[in-house]
Amino acid sequence: MAKPYGEGTILAKSVDKNLKKLPLGAIKPQGWLLDEMLLASNLQKRIGSLSGLVKDGEWNGGESLPRYVRGLILLACALDDKTLKEKVASYMTPIFSSANEGGDFGPKNTLSLTPKIEAVKTLLTYYEATGNERVLPFLKKFFKSQFNTYSISSCWYDSRARLLEEICAIETVYRETDLEWLQDLGEKLRDSSNDWFKLASHFSYKKPYQHYISQTALKRIQKHVLTYESAQSDEKKRKTLTPEDIDKQWYKKKHRVAVETSGVNLAKAVKYPATYGRFIGDDNLKNLSLKFVSALEKYHGTPLGMFACSPRIAGEKNVGAVDVEAGVEMLESLVEVVKETRDYSLVDAIERIVFNLVAGASFEDCSAVQDTVYVNQTEASQSRKLPYADADNAFYTKKASRGAIALLSAYPLYMQTACMVKDEELNFLTYTPCTMDISVGGYNLTVSERTGYPFRNAVVFKVEQADGEPEVKINFRVPKNTFMQLISGGQIVASGTREISVKCILKAGSTFMLKMNIPLTVEGNADGSRSLFKGNLLMALKLPCEIKQDVSDRRTLIAKCTKKWNIAPVLSKKSSKKLFDEERVVVNEISNVPFRQEKPPFELKIRSKNVVNWEYDTNGFEQLPKKPSFSEENLERTYVPFGCTLTRIAKFPRCAK
Repeated sequence: MAKPYGEGTILAKSVDKNLKKLPLGAIKPQGWLLDEMLLASNLQKRIGSLSGLVKDGEWNGGESLPRYVRGLILLACALDDKTLKEKVASYMTPIFSSANEGGDFGPKNTLSLTPKIEAVKTLLTYYEATGNERVLPFLKKFFKSQFNTYSISSCWYDSRARLLEEICAIETVYRETDLEWLQDLGEKLRDSSNDWFKLASHFSYKKPYQHYISQTALKRIQKHVLTYESAQSDEKKRKTLTPEDIDKQWYKKKHRVAVETSGVNLAKAVKYPATYGRFIGDDNLKNLSLKFVSALEKYHGTPLGMFACSPRIAGEKNVGAVDVEAGVEMLESLVEVVKETRDYSLVDAIERIVFNLVAGASFEDCSAVQDTVYVNQTEASQSRKLPYADADNAFYTKKASRGAIALLSAYPLYMQTACMVKDEELNFLTYTPCTMDISVGGYNLTVSERTGYPFRNAVVFKVEQADGEPEVKINFRVPKNTFMQLISGGQIVASGTREISVKCILKAGSTFMLKMNIPLTVEGNADGSRSLFKGNLLMALKLPCEIKQDVSDRRTLIAKCTKKWNIAPVLSKKSSKKLFDEERVVVNEISNVPFRQEKPPFELKIRSKNVVNWEYDTNGFEQLPKKPSFSEENLERTYVPFGCTLTRIAKFPRCAK
């Protein structure tokens, strides 16, 4: 059934009205961001050698291969690394060679469409990075096979839920070829997939997934899916289903609930209204993406900037579990929606995901990575009971885990928001140490950005090279809860709390400084708890921990807190959004690895109290007491950026004394 969105519209062939990302490779990381990407580059070596992505020259890794390669492409462009680029080319070979004469492609050991969908995204990224002339004909042939012969109704579960992942690639091929049947293919994908537009408009999953589907039903569905999508070589076990059989299964409510409560699927779907709207030229659809983000935040939000999912939606009054893969997918979706909307609240969410979830998901050297991160985490292990049995948060060392593969893309995706252009307008959205090659108003500029943000309060821009003197409008986003001043020539030019805009002539040597006042703020959570923020850095109680190898799995490390953790900062009785006392700040040097456990870039000393009735939960997630009771004595405790911890408390009971 056709969906009531975008009816009667025409494909947009004109130049985009909205923001554009700089080309891949145009932004070069510096400082702490460069070091974080180099660590991710080391992480990819482990994944490539252990995962069996390619076997005997053939695609063997299901959807893991294109996900991994896409991360490699983004890293290779950002680092301008010749070795990585050669590695990318070697992995692209089995993807290209997997195609048949009709244009269909993918690994031979699965019937799932999901690997192909992920590969379409990877091929588009490869084209954006290299301009490789094989990509567009390859995609055109595959899309034609989908349009003519391939029955989309024969795919289901996650494959069907993610069909609109192909839209950006379809749009690119359309703009290059002007093939009108691509519009019909886009409509076919929209109509065959879940009705994400309806869900964005009227969000129906306001509670944890257990309210909508039982664990028993989930296990049966997953078993049924595996039976159908198991390896072709295992013909005795694989059940052959006709498209009619699959449609019959698909339209069962429990099957749609299963895919629509998945954190990864929801995170991907956030961008669908905006990207599909851009494809068909309907500018209003982007508002549905904003509505989608707002609903997920309202009903399932966490202080990490990402909705709770472990890996399915977990509700607002939860322990703060977030699936890392879903978090990086959300990061990618937010970048796309920001392009269409220029909504600064989304940029704040991007920063919170990167500074907290991404930074807190691994050891500081990336030698071990989590699949699930918890806001309150005094133990990281595989030992879980229902309803968190599928949400282990142990640290994997020698495993190509979902979290490890996802983290390859995280910092490169974040870097794309450093600067976006529109006509003769520059938009600096996030602040990070880098060098940018920018084309604006017909002129080429090289701009350096020097900053210790988010750990420091100043940013310096300098035009290093310019082939002219363009007159441009520059928009500087002001981070949440921040007052910012723009300084040029030693004078305050402008100031603001959400955006600073100036018109100026840029030339070689032009210099601007941003000076920020970033106070410590207290934010309330849906469960009545409180969290501390320094800008978009979530602050966590500093807790030492003991690291042990899991005796049942040598690839896994367990972290357990070794110090009293049931602590809460003291808030003012007059205001639940202020501390009783001013925090005492200890400033340390920003090292090449800023998210360090041993010596963070800064520490806050805050008056705190023991929570005497806050007890250890059997799942290790430290559910807050409904009626907290506090000790009389005052304590000074240390709070550090969330990403500088392995065990932590970052959601606190309200303590007003």
